[in-house]
Amino acid sequence: MSSSPIDRSGDLKALTEARCPLELRGAYLIVKNVPYLKNAAGKLASADMVMSIEFPDGSAAPPGDHTVWWTGKPPFRADGSSMESDLSCGAWKEGRDLGEGLTAYMQWSRKPVTNGKKRAYVDYEEKVTTYIAEVAGQADIRHPGVLEAAKTGEVPTITLKSRFKYMDTNTYRYGLKGIEERIEDEIVAIVGVGGTGSYLMDILAKTNVKELHLFDADVLKQHNAFRMCGAVRIEELGGSCAKVDWFRRTYSAIREEGIHVHTDELTGDRRDILAKFTTVFIAVDDLAVRRNLQAACNELGIYHLSVGIGVEVEGESNDQLGGNVKVETAFRPGRPPTSELTPEEGPDQAYGIVQTAELNMLGAALAVVEWKARVGIYRNDRPHDMDTVLVSASTGRLLQDRKGDSTA
Repeated sequence: MSSSPIDRSGDLKALTEARCPLELRGAYLIVKNVPYLKNAAGKLASADMVMSIEFPDGSAAPPGDHTVWWTGKPPFRADGSSMESDLSCGAWKEGRDLGEGLTAYMQWSRKPVTNGKKRAYVDYEEKVTTYIAEVAGQADIRHPGVLEAAKTGEVPTITLKSRFKYMDTNTYRYGLKGIEERIEDEIVAIVGVGGTGSYLMDILAKTNVKELHLFDADVLKQHNAFRMCGAVRIEELGGSCAKVDWFRRTYSAIREEGIHVHTDELTGDRRDILAKFTTVFIAVDDLAVRRNLQAACNELGIYHLSVGIGVEVEGESNDQLGGNVKVETAFRPGRPPTSELTPEEGPDQAYGIVQTAELNMLGAALAVVEWKARVGIYRNDRPHDMDTVLVSASTGRLLQDRKGDSTA
């Protein structure tokens, strides 16, 4: 059997046999050099059509939606009228980076119609030929033979590079690959994976970071199974299975490249190890260790986030839980190291005493959102000196705070 996903897909093979110039780049199907009229005067140009594609069993699944991205200008009809209002469901004057070296200026929406009713495309042959007939067909009216001339019959180029065992089609489906590429050189550490760190692992393992390093010296224990991400088998408990080894084995189902595990503790004293990372997520119970790591990261100029939850039994009858989830982003590069605890952060502080799965999950999600805003994935309208996000489990309120001098 051919190793080419195009040869294994009847619809794509039919397009290539019709000499349609195709390219697979990641999870994008590109129809190359589609002729069109770029102005009312009928000037001829060409551009690419781009659409997401999935190969769940090695052959192309039916199209996930009816839209395509367009790398050219708004097309015109042979009579000089613009097609933009009829086709466009999105336009970007400065272009939109789709990733994989592709920039789109429009997104088109056109559903096929049968018996007067709109429906989904049956396959990519129908989708591609529908759009080509509508856009390139107008160019062919004005410039007879141009559509046939565009059929090169060249062998499709296939570039399927991924850090995952199968393609992250969720990113391509929405044209987010260009945004996601901003973290492809990130080398990230998670310190502590038994609670909040496990949810950090679950999220970050599905991103395109270059390397993900897990630090935890503990073995997997029964209570961990009920506050961390994933489902632990009973035979994996009570033995010598390290937490980090469990995560590497579990997440090897989706990704092996770039996951590194360390069965020792990472502290602020290990400057040589810390210096390798671009971002450090700190999710350890011990507040003194947390402060030590924060101080070291600041001294080394490494962006870091610290996540903790503080939960206690409270209420008038001591029969309810109350507490907070806190994410600290106190990044002050070059600041002299100081890891002393404040009086309210003494040995009896609540953080680390009680953990619940949902608050661990919430802390991880908040931390990743803060990080993604920092690297430019999410729009960042935060106050420049805000360094603490605190969510109350009792009131549901989210608070943002400034701690210390951000210029220190």
